[in-house]
Amino acid sequence: MKKHAKGVTLMELMVVIVIVAILAAVAVPLYVNYVKDAQRTEAKGAIGAVITAQQQYFQLNPDGGEPEYLNSELFTVGGVNQTLKCDLTDALKNWDIAVISGDANGFEVEATGKPSPASTAGRLVRLKYSRTAKPEWHEE
Repeated sequence: MKKHAKGVTLMELMVVIVIVAILAAVAVPLYVNYVKDAQRTEAKGAIGAVITAQQQYFQLNPDGGEPEYLNSELFTVGGVNQTLKCDLTDALKNWDIAVISGDANGFEVEATGKPSPASTAGRLVRLKYSRTAKPEWHEE
């Protein structure tokens, strides 16, 4: 009388490993893209807050009768920007955000990824806002 061995054969184990490898090969790139999209959304949300603050500043602070947008403003970690009254504390953990140019017709805001602790290093999201044209987004 022969006893039947119980367990998993090497072939069954190899098939399971191949299936798991295929699933991982598909899932990892999707996850990486998901993380990048979330980071880009965080930067765009912060830039949206700057847009709102700039528009409010434009309305409330006419410079010699003609209102202008701020043309140079850096947002720092740990506090609310006093000039624009804009709180970007959460976004500043991963991004350096600054208004890099501005005049009576519009302004440009840039979010540059920080190297640590986030994986935003080398990432750039820029918005060129104009009172007379559609906003232009640039991403790297």
